[in-house]
Amino acid sequence: QWKQLENLYFREKKFAVEVHDPRRISVSRRTFGQSGLVVQTWYANTSLIKSIWVMAISQHQFYLDRKQSKAKIPSARSLDDIAMDLTEMGTPKISKLVTLEAKNQLIMASNGSLISSGSQDSEVSEEQKKEKIMELKKKEKLLQEKLLQKVEELKKICLREAELTGKVPKEYPLGAGEEPPQVRRRVGTAFKLDDNLLPSEEDPTLQDLESNFVIHQKLVEAAKKLASEPDLCKNVKKKRKQEYADAVKKLQEIENSINEYRIKCGKKPTQKSTLALPGERIP
Repeated sequence: QWKQLENLYFREKKFAVEVHDPRRISVSRRTFGQSGLVVQTWYANTSLIKSIWVMAISQHQFYLDRKQSKAKIPSARSLDDIAMDLTEMGTPKISKLVTLEAKNQLIMASNGSLISSGSQDSEVSEEQKKEKIMELKKKEKLLQEKLLQKVEELKKICLREAELTGKVPKEYPLGAGEEPPQVRRRVGTAFKLDDNLLPSEEDPTLQDLESNFVIHQKLVEAAKKLASEPDLCKNVKKKRKQEYADAVKKLQEIENSINEYRIKCGKKPTQKSTLALPGERIP
């Protein structure tokens, strides 16, 4: 029924009728908080859709004028009077939707609606529409920037996971035609120190030297793992081998300092570095 009509509008090849039906549950995004708003949609070429829209709003205008005439003239009229009124209303009037329930609601559409294209309300609606579009564009830009930021964070997390597992996870975001990055798995070089490295009251100096030796022994083991990692380029492999040799040399120097101190204190020297690194030649 016409009294249930909320809006008539068209956009390019789409013609839609919005009807207020309390018995129906709304599924439209154009409800603006109203319930029971049902949207019926048809599609055709632009000229046909616009013609249908013009005929629809003209017929709705006829319904409104007829309703107002009935309210003003309650008595029955003759056919001649009705024909005269129809002649005076020969030019279709396009106005905004006004029902007897006094719903003075302004409903906007992109290409056409119940609002007259030449009225003052139409100009206001166009300005409101432009402001709304600008506001939506700003929100869209902010959302895009936030999305890019989150994508970069996700990439970093996926790369960290790939360095631990040696495989890029499927959640890594890829652009159109982009190949997943090549990531080498990190070599495990973490080590745990002994719990008895604190200086003892017996000989704090010797205990410090022993603790320093244990720490550098772990560093030598870590340097060895890095130097023996496969699939290294020539320069990196050479550099890591040199770092490993320097670490072994430093370890031997610490052991020599320990033995010198032990001999000074009247104790027997040890050979810890040779025992700690079997099969390795100490420079």
